Amino acid sequence: MNVLSIGRLFSTYRKADLALLDGWREHEVRTLEVEEDADYGFAPHETAEQVIARISKAWPPDILLCWYPEMYPPPRRVEECPIPTAALVSDWNLHYPQLCHNLARYDYILTDRLGERELRVEGVAPRFVTPLYSQKSHIHRKMDVEKDIDVLFVGNLNFAIHVERGRLLERLSALAGRYTIVICGGHFDEAYARMLSRARIVFNHSVRREMNLRCFETLACGALLFVEEDNLEVRDFLTDREEMVLYRPDNLLELVEYYLEHPEAREQITRQGHRKACALAGETRFPALLAGLSEAASSGRPFTRFPRATQDLAEILQYVCLVPSQTALAAELASRGLERYPEQPEFMLATIMARLADAEQRSPVDAGRFFSDLLRLNRQVCALRSDAAVPWLNLAAILRVTGREDAERKTLELAMQATSSDYATLLLGKYSDPYFVAWGRDSAMGQARIGLLQAMAASRLAEIHLEQSRPREARQWAANAIKFFPGVARPYAALATAEARLGNAQKAVETLAETLPLAPFDSQLRVELIGYLRNLGEEAKARALAEESARIVSMCPDAADNACIFRRLAANETLD
Repeated sequence: MNVLSIGRLFSTYRKADLALLDGWREHEVRTLEVEEDADYGFAPHETAEQVIARISKAWPPDILLCWYPEMYPPPRRVEECPIPTAALVSDWNLHYPQLCHNLARYDYILTDRLGERELRVEGVAPRFVTPLYSQKSHIHRKMDVEKDIDVLFVGNLNFAIHVERGRLLERLSALAGRYTIVICGGHFDEAYARMLSRARIVFNHSVRREMNLRCFETLACGALLFVEEDNLEVRDFLTDREEMVLYRPDNLLELVEYYLEHPEAREQITRQGHRKACALAGETRFPALLAGLSEAASSGRPFTRFPRATQDLAEILQYVCLVPSQTALAAELASRGLERYPEQPEFMLATIMARLADAEQRSPVDAGRFFSDLLRLNRQVCALRSDAAVPWLNLAAILRVTGREDAERKTLELAMQATSSDYATLLLGKYSDPYFVAWGRDSAMGQARIGLLQAMAASRLAEIHLEQSRPREARQWAANAIKFFPGVARPYAALATAEARLGNAQKAVETLAETLPLAPFDSQLRVELIGYLRNLGEEAKARALAEESARIVSMCPDAADNACIFRRLAANETLD
C-alpha cells in the first residue's frame, strides 16, 4: 500500500527517520508537510484534492494518514480528498476546539482508549486500535553507560496539565536522601536516550491513562518502566511484574524501594521489557494499524452535511495550530468569515482567537491599533450576548494584556453574572493556566459547567483586589472561586494572602497547607508558608517544611538555586 503521511508518525518519525528503517514491510510510506522537510510539500491554501492530484502523477497514494491534526492540520477541504483519510488524534484534552467538528472530515478517526470512551465529537465515533506512539528505533536504544540514576523522570513539567504527576513526583522526594532521583526536561534524541539508559527505574504517569511515548522509549533504552495502575492500555501489551511495574499512589514508594533493593528482580523485569521493544516499535505495529483501518466502516465524512456556517467556523479553528503559515491562514479565513457573518458572535470570537494566535508568531506592526480592534470586536460580542461568560472572560483577558486593570475588574464582575456557557470552544487562555486546561478537558468529555468559568473569573478578581489593597473583597472572591471549582491552587493562595493581611495568620497557614498538593513544585508557595509558620513561632514545622522542600527541588537539576534557598531557610538564615 502507498501511504501518504502528514505529521509525525507515532509522534516521532519524520522523513529523515523513515529512510533509516526497513520495518514498514510491504507498505511504502512517504511524507507530506507544509513547512517541514518532507517527500512532498503543500501550500497553506492548497486543497487536499489539488495536493493528491499533483502527487499522483508520479506516485499514487492509497490512503492519507493525518497524525495529530490538532497540531499539524491537513490541506484544506480534506473532506473532499479523493482517497481514504484517517485522523490519528493525540492531545484531544488540550486541543478540543480544533477537533470537535473537524474530525467529521475524515473517513476514520483513531485515538487512545479514553478518547474512544469519552471524546465527544460531532457526527463521528473515535476508535482505539493501537497506541499512537513509538520509540525511534535508531535512536532510542540501550547504551553502554553507567546506571547512575536510581529513579528518573524526564519530560513535561507543566503541572497545570500534569498535576497528579507532579504530586507523585513530590512523593518520591521521601526517598531522595537514600537514592539518586532525577526530575528534568529538555533532553532530546541521543541525549534523551542516554538519560533513559542511565536509569534503573523510569517513572511514568500519563495524562489520559494511555500508553504514552515514554513507555516505548523506556523499554527500548533498557530501564524498568513504572506505570500508573489505572492505565487503560498498557496491560494489552505488557504484563505487570514481568515486563513493567504497575503502581498506585499508596504503594509507589514501597515498590520503588523494593526494586532498588532487589537488583535481580529489577533486572529480570527490565530485560524482559527490553525484549518487547522491537515488537512494540511503530514500524512493527504499522501493518496492524492499517489493518484496523481497513476493517472499519467509513464515517461517511458527515462534515459535508453540516451547515455552511458550522463548516466555515470549524475551518478557522482547525488552522489555529503550531504551524505559523497555517495560523496566518486561520487569521485570513477569520476575516473572510467576519465579512460573511458580520452579526454572528462566534465569528467575532474566532477572529479574535485567530488574530491573537497569528500575532504570537508574527508580532503586529502597530500593537496599539491591533489590541484596540480586538477590544472593539469583543465588546460587540458582549453587547450581543451579555448572558454568556466566555465573551466577558475573553474581554477581560485582552484588558489584562493591555494593562487596564480597573476595566478588567469590572468586566470580570459582569462575567460572574453570566448564565450561559455558550462558545465553549472559543475561550482564550494559556496551557499554563489550570482553569483553561480543565475547561478544555471537560469540554472534550462533555462535562464542562459554567461553575468553572465563574471560578476562573472569581480567582482573578481575588488577585486584582489584593493588588489594589482590598483584602476583604479578595477573601470573598477567593472563597467563591474555591466553591465553584475547588481543584486549582490560585484562589487558595489568594485567600491565604488575604487572611494574612487581615491578621488571621493561623488561617493563612491552614489555607496554604491545603494548597500545596494542588501546586506541585511551587517554590514560591512553600517559601510563603515557611514565612507564615515562623511568624506564628512554629519553628519546628517551618524547618521541617524547608527541609522537605529542599529535598523536593534537589531532585530537579535545573532548580539548584531554589534548593539553596530552602537549605538556607532550614538553617534559619534570612533571605535577601
